[in-house]
Amino acid sequence: MLEEIYIKRNPPVNLRKEDEPLFVNSYEVKFHIRPIHHLENVAVLQDTVFSPSHFSFYATHTHVNSLGKLPLGKRIVYCALKKWRTIQHGIWIKDEWSANYFHWMTDCLPRLWLGLNTGISNRVILHDSYQRLPYVTQSLELLGIQPVYYKSHENLWVKNLVLTPRTSTFPNFHEELTRKTREKLSVSPEKEPFRKVYISRKFAPKRKTHNEIDVELLMIRHGFEVVYTEKLSLKEQIKLMSETKILVSLHGAALTNMLFLPKGSKIIELRNQGDAETQCYYNLANALKLPYYYTLNQGDSKDTIMCDFTVDLKALEETLLQLKD
Repeated sequence: MLEEIYIKRNPPVNLRKEDEPLFVNSYEVKFHIRPIHHLENVAVLQDTVFSPSHFSFYATHTHVNSLGKLPLGKRIVYCALKKWRTIQHGIWIKDEWSANYFHWMTDCLPRLWLGLNTGISNRVILHDSYQRLPYVTQSLELLGIQPVYYKSHENLWVKNLVLTPRTSTFPNFHEELTRKTREKLSVSPEKEPFRKVYISRKFAPKRKTHNEIDVELLMIRHGFEVVYTEKLSLKEQIKLMSETKILVSLHGAALTNMLFLPKGSKIIELRNQGDAETQCYYNLANALKLPYYYTLNQGDSKDTIMCDFTVDLKALEETLLQLKD
């Protein structure tokens, strides 16, 4: 049976009337999540789960995009000659989007809370490649969770598997479970949040700003620190966010760090002009009950995920002055 989730969101604090069409379809949404399963004696084949007793794959839980009969059949053939390893228990929390900072923090960790709530297992099952993702290993270490890694040349036989569903449809969030991530990983600031932080994408492989030097000079003039999160451990990022009262960044994974902001801290997202689809950080700020501000900027294309930007310095400064007031 599917569970229906209803979400109602506040508009951006600095919403201009002419920009409302960019946000209005996100003000109220409904979505459904699938049930969690406790499966006994199942096989982990490559990137999905197969139950011999039910003669069934559970691709709806292991993949965002459904797998047809041919891809599933190929997995059986591919895995037929692999070695087997048996484990007593584990929790499945991943899909094909999970090897990404944003999706790990906002999709996988909420699934982890669901799995832990069953009391069946306290270990997550991950492909060996996840060991090379620092935010995965560091977050699990901070949480005290010991993963079970499996290699590409082996299949796993799991005696008790907790198979969790995605807790929301993209770009939505299960608000209670999202706030639980904040509760589990955030640290209490030693004093009132005082930092104003601009996270730069100067060293990112994509989605950069053409006028980055001008942006950084503007931010410094307004008392902001320029931060490159690539140079910080997860623990250092969490501590930094615990001391931050205003967080500014171009649309990108660094804004995921709003998860670790104290209540009442403010977000400014530098968005692509005309984009009414890419709402994940507006939605995340609402889930965390953080005041959300925005500016619109000229992207090289309509594809917010891939394009570079020219930041509207005038609009950014006006927003910064608004927050100062």
